[in-house]
Amino acid sequence: MFNGSLRARRAYLHAVCAAATGLMLPTLASASADNFPERAVNIVVGFSPGGTNDILARLIAAKLQDRMKQAFVVDNKPGANSAIGNAHVAKAKPDGYTLLVSSSGGLTTNPVLMKALPYDPVKDYEPIALLGSFPLVVTVPAASPVKNFAELGAFAKSKSVDGKLDNGTPTTSFILVAETISAASGLKFNHILYKGSGPAVAALLGGEIQVGVLDSPAVVNQIKAGKLRALAVTTGKRSSALPDVPTIAESGYPGYDTPIWTALMAPKGTPEPVLAKLRTTLTEILKDKDTIDRMQALGLDPGNADAAALGKRIASDITRWEAVAKTANLKPE
Repeated sequence: MFNGSLRARRAYLHAVCAAATGLMLPTLASASADNFPERAVNIVVGFSPGGTNDILARLIAAKLQDRMKQAFVVDNKPGANSAIGNAHVAKAKPDGYTLLVSSSGGLTTNPVLMKALPYDPVKDYEPIALLGSFPLVVTVPAASPVKNFAELGAFAKSKSVDGKLDNGTPTTSFILVAETISAASGLKFNHILYKGSGPAVAALLGGEIQVGVLDSPAVVNQIKAGKLRALAVTTGKRSSALPDVPTIAESGYPGYDTPIWTALMAPKGTPEPVLAKLRTTLTEILKDKDTIDRMQALGLDPGNADAAALGKRIASDITRWEAVAKTANLKPE
């Protein structure tokens, strides 16, 4: 059938095989997505246990496990404002078996405040879902003489020469939120970094720091137990978990509204059918009444699986935080 030279016959066979392989690849990818997940999925969190990202990751992991009939295991990799965990996922094999639960800080403020960041939040990930948004809570130890937000300024001036409050914080995003509070109210903070909200809460309980501008899920139980006192929340509306705590806007600074959020991401190049399956499942999870009730009990507003909107939010928030950092004269370190 083919009468050419040996070299020509080899070239012909190579072309036929290549064409056949090209036809098979979409079928194999589709089959792989249909069966996903076939083994345990790791969900990396760049913080120690006890903070919002860890709490939310474990809730979502359990829900994914129930629906997808495979183990979803939370893997805490704290350090460097979550950059260690985020970088680990950015470099992971893009097959859907390594995912990232990242704070908005890891995706939008680390690029503003950290030099030589070992990942690119826009280029290195595929957005899957906005899991939830929530306020930070301006919190003091129960033994503090400060009873409300308005008293913080006088307390700061009485306790330090420079009028700064020692503020425990686990991430760069919380630093920038605290700086928006400074810009609105005139309060000044000396930011002390911890490897997660859990250690920051422990420091606050131990009296090592004077104030914590911290995520609501990490402090709500301690507040309800009377061990910490909440002075204000950073969102424009009150928290469902702390309905008696006023907003900063209600405390004398109209218009103030600065939420924080958490997202689920995958390494860039993860097959679209796998991403689609995860997004479909997460849409169901985030609309589930039990999920909503459990999240709202912690002060979390459930998100959605609109990946395009999440991608735009990451880019726009980076721009927003660049402006905040410039105003506060905060330089990348």
